[in-house]
This record gives sequence, C-alpha cells and structure tokens, in this order.
Amino acid sequence: GGCTASQLLVNPGFESGNTGWTTSSGVIDNSTGAPAHSGSYKAWLDGYGTTHTDTLSQSVTIPATCTSANLTFYLYISTQETSTTTAYDKLTLAAGTTTLATYSNLNHSTGYVQKTVSLSPYIGKTVTLKFTGTEDASLATSFLIDD
Repeated sequence: GGCTASQLLVNPGFESGNTGWTTSSGVIDNSTGAPAHSGSYKAWLDGYGTTHTDTLSQSVTIPATCTSANLTFYLYISTQETSTTTAYDKLTLAAGTTTLATYSNLNHSTGYVQKTVSLSPYIGKTVTLKFTGTEDASLATSFLIDD
C-alpha cells in the first residue's frame, strides 16, 4: 500500500541460479531429487542427515513511500525425523539480526505451503533477509524454498 506494488527481490524464483543471492555451496539447485514449486530451480537447504548449516540471503530496499510490505514464499519441509515434540532441525528467517520466523521438522508437509511474513518494520530501509537451515547429526530434514 502507498506505493506501486512490485517484486523487490532479484531472481525470486531462482531460475537464474545464484543471481541476486548469497548462499552456501549448492543451495540453489535444479536437481530432480526434490521438486521446485514452479520452474526448475529452488533453494534446498540441508537434507544431509549430518550436522550441517546452509544459508540463503539477499539484501532488499523497501521504498519509504510504502505503507505495507510482505515477504511471501513457498516452503516445503520434508523430514526423516519421527518426533512429534522435538525440533531437531530448524530453519530461521531473519531480517538483519531480528528473527522473523522459525520452522522445523515439526512443520513437515507433503508439499509446498505458502508463508507470508510482514516486512513493514523495514519500510524505508535496506535490510538483509536471511534463511539459515541447521541440521543435527542424524536423520535428514530438507527445507525447500521457492517463488
């Protein structure tokens, strides 16, 4: 609201590979081992079944004329974990040093689920959005992000 609605992220569907994104090795992926939400590419964090951390980030400037701003994305969590109470493997979304959302093996699904997080506190600012996936020493959890 208050500004022309537009996509502020560069390469939001990852179809241009790493363009616009800073990642740990191999995160932006077009393999058939896990599906993309659309197109061929997605960001695939973790899924190794060993102690591992993956990151995906991009800096974005939100125009000061906007009255609202959101980050909307599709998330697919596939896990081998069987616990219904313990978050062994986690995905955090941060804006700068502030955690906006946390997901885990407990949020696993059978496909992509749309998520929306408010970025309104960052209107008029440049902020780095960062996904961090952390996996423990056994049983894999894959965090797939797209679009």
